[in-house]
Amino acid sequence: MIHTGTPQPWPYGTPPVGQRPVRTWDVVLAVVLYSVAVVLGAAAAYFTVFFAFASDPCGQDNCRTEYLGWAFAVSWGGTATAIVGVTAILVLAAIKRWYMWYWPVLAMALIVLSFAGGVALASQVYTGA
Repeated sequence: MIHTGTPQPWPYGTPPVGQRPVRTWDVVLAVVLYSVAVVLGAAAAYFTVFFAFASDPCGQDNCRTEYLGWAFAVSWGGTATAIVGVTAILVLAAIKRWYMWYWPVLAMALIVLSFAGGVALASQVYTGA
């Protein structure tokens, strides 16, 4: 092929110079893992409602109810941050053509950790005294 100074069309599937290819397996895996993260986040948000039962044995002076508020804030806040954050990062990763599959995995880890933090805080509500 002789270079005539005009751009030549590239063969199907070959990206232009300097542009990374779209990895289909990465996009499919990212969508599946993102769906799992959303379901996990919804489950964590649902089970957070049961933190209120931590105050059932409370009497007049044997509970720290402020811990219950923080338990909700940590669990729901971590879940919301994970889902909203991974949505934004996935859009950016798609535009920049970065690997995308590990962002939903990080979101799932954040959801689990924030829920565990909420459970730990809710378990400190009743002092037993």
